[in-house]
Amino acid sequence: MRPLPTTADADVPLGAFLQANRHAFTRAELLAQWPRSALDRTLRDGAVTRIVAGVYCGPDHARDPVVMGEAANLWVPSGLVTGALALHLYSPSLPAPGVIDLVVPPGLHMRAPTWVRAHQTHLPRSFGAAQGVRCVVAERALLDAWRFAAAPYRTPTLYEALWARTCSWRQLAAELRRTSRVPARRELEHTLAWFAKGSTSPLEVRARRDVLAGRRFAEFEWQASLTVGSRMAVADMLHRAAKVVVELDGAHHHQRASTWHADRARDVDLAAAGYITVRFGWDDIVRRPDWCQARLVEVVVSRIARPVST
Repeated sequence: MRPLPTTADADVPLGAFLQANRHAFTRAELLAQWPRSALDRTLRDGAVTRIVAGVYCGPDHARDPVVMGEAANLWVPSGLVTGALALHLYSPSLPAPGVIDLVVPPGLHMRAPTWVRAHQTHLPRSFGAAQGVRCVVAERALLDAWRFAAAPYRTPTLYEALWARTCSWRQLAAELRRTSRVPARRELEHTLAWFAKGSTSPLEVRARRDVLAGRRFAEFEWQASLTVGSRMAVADMLHRAAKVVVELDGAHHHQRASTWHADRARDVDLAAAGYITVRFGWDDIVRRPDWCQARLVEVVVSRIARPVST
C-alpha cells in the first residue's frame, strides 16, 4: 500500500524521504508536511522528479513500474492501468514496458507525458489492484496488450502471459467475446481454439501449432493415453510405433520438488515399459524450434531403425 507522509517524516529532508520511499506522491500530499520552498528547492537540485503534472517521486524511482502505475492513478484518479504494464504488475516475471497504457473516461482534456498512452473509452465495470496499482482485470489487460501491440509482438505477448498464468484462456476468450474492434481477431480466436480442442498449456499450443507440426510429426498423437504397468498415463505427444513420449514443461512446472520427483519416477516407469521420454521446455520451443524438430525426428528414426521392446 502506498504510504502517505506523516508529521514524523517532516523532520527528514524531502529529497531523502522520496529516495527512501519507492512510491509516487501528489503535490498536495507533500505540501501537507513540507513547505513549498522545500519542494521548489529539491526540484531545482534534482532531488525530486515531477513524473507527471502534480505528481512526484525520487529520481531513482521514475522508471519503476509500480511508481509509474501509481503516478498514472494519481494523475487521472478515474483511470485504470492496462496492457503490458498491468500484465507485469499481475505477473512480475513478464517484461515491464517503457510506455504504459491507461484507459480513461471519454471527454477528458489532457496532455499525456511521453511515457503514457491514454485511451479514452468507456471504463469496464470491474477492475482489480496489482501491487497497489488500480488496473483493469488481468484478462482485459491481456486483450488490450494484444490490441495495442505491433503485429509481430502480439502472439509472443499472448503466449508469455498465458504461460505465466496471468489469466486463463477461458477468461481471455470470454473477454474477447465481449469486446468489439479487436485487431487480428481471427488470429486470436484461432489460437484460443487450440485450447478448446484439448491443448492443456500455452507451451503445448505453441508446439502443436508452430513447431511440432506438419508431415514429419503427423504420426504423433497429442494428449495420448497409454498403459504403464498397472496404471494409465497421458503423454503430451506419443509416437506409438517408435515408443517415444514427448513431455512439454517449463521451470514453473517443476517449481515443487514433489512434481519434479513424480515426473522422473514416471520417466523411469516408461523406460521400463520400453518408452523413451523426450522433454522440451518453453525456452526450447520458443528459442530453438529447429533444434527441437531435428532432435525429435532423429530420436524417432533411431528407434524405428532398431526394434524396440513390446
